[in-house]
Amino acid sequence: MDDGQSLDIATRAAFRAGRLALARTGNPGYLQWKGHRDVVSGASLEVQDAIVSMLQNECAGDAILVEEGPEDDPLPVGAERLWIVDPICGSLNFVQGIPFFAVSIALRVEGQLRVGVVYDPTRDETFAARFGEPATLNNRPITVLNTALGPEFWEQAWVATDFPHSGPRREEALRVFNLFSKEVLAQNVMGSPALGMCYVAAGRLHAYWTLDAKPWDVAAACVILAQAGAQITDAEGGPWVHSDGGYLAANPASHQWALRGLKFVVEQSRQP
Repeated sequence: MDDGQSLDIATRAAFRAGRLALARTGNPGYLQWKGHRDVVSGASLEVQDAIVSMLQNECAGDAILVEEGPEDDPLPVGAERLWIVDPICGSLNFVQGIPFFAVSIALRVEGQLRVGVVYDPTRDETFAARFGEPATLNNRPITVLNTALGPEFWEQAWVATDFPHSGPRREEALRVFNLFSKEVLAQNVMGSPALGMCYVAAGRLHAYWTLDAKPWDVAAACVILAQAGAQITDAEGGPWVHSDGGYLAANPASHQWALRGLKFVVEQSRQP
């Protein structure tokens, strides 16, 4: 199966799951709290089951990594073909009835992310890309913002983030947020890492950062970002594929300015 066929399957699966999620917005079913500010709903599991069922039917033999998998199941990290699924990226928004969440589906082949689809059902927007081809929004090509370098540009930047649920990383993120809020034109907390990153790819934001995302939060969006011309690293400027949870996605002009602030706060936090 080539990347084009895989992209078609991911797009159809995300759309079907997104329509199911849309019908359950504000009616999420039972809630199970995995931790502070970290929730899974009955509807999320229904959406996930719909995606998994379709992938198993059309891609028999492929491995699937899902956000809400059984904790005692071994992770299929070494699979030749691995689907990475977040049924609802933006769970807190979803359960509260706030219409800002997405279905995220990525495909990794022989260790390389090849396909990514992020579907926002409330706006009927499909962000998609496959390796080596332009990223698209509803089948139209998208690119990151083209802007000049310089401090005056950073002062006019639109930036977004999502906070870790709790702990020291949340404290670090709050310090970064405070620093950036004094420097940029606007900074928003999105509630969905996948959509925050896709908004950078589509030129709606200059930069998006987070200090504690999971692979299923960002896998599909990172494919889309790369094909839209974004610069993506971990929070210290290293390869994002080796990140321990920190990610920075931006257009090339914004990346150096955002990275400067992230590194400043993180290095301060690590000092005795």
